[in-house]
Amino acid sequence: MSKFAKYLLYILFAVSLVFIVGFFIDQDAMLDSFLFYTYVLVGIAVLSILILPLMNLGSNPKGLKRILMTLVLAVVFVGVSYALASSDPLVVKVNVETTESALKLTDAGLILTYILSAGAIIAILSGGIIKMVRNR
Repeated sequence: MSKFAKYLLYILFAVSLVFIVGFFIDQDAMLDSFLFYTYVLVGIAVLSILILPLMNLGSNPKGLKRILMTLVLAVVFVGVSYALASSDPLVVKVNVETTESALKLTDAGLILTYILSAGAIIAILSGGIIKMVRNR
């Protein structure tokens, strides 16, 4: 890991700790700042996901096929999650009015999380099993 990346990691960790401690001290005052910081981190992650593979594309043109396959797979997962989602409201005592589209997107996000979590668990287990079989 380069020095720049290491220092950036330390800075982001320190800022995250400040936000977390501030959030637990006074949730109402820190909630908007905490959410904004989260949006910034997600934005940085998305930009990194989009830009870094394109920078390496010049040295590895075959990587474009892998990038496109990953993108197609992500779109398929999101599409399946959205198709499986329902727009039925939950019966809870919350005084927030929601729209049908917001309920559908929330449900799709939860289903996508379940699908990706199951995929990660299967990948971890199958990787361990394959490694054990190959080492015999």
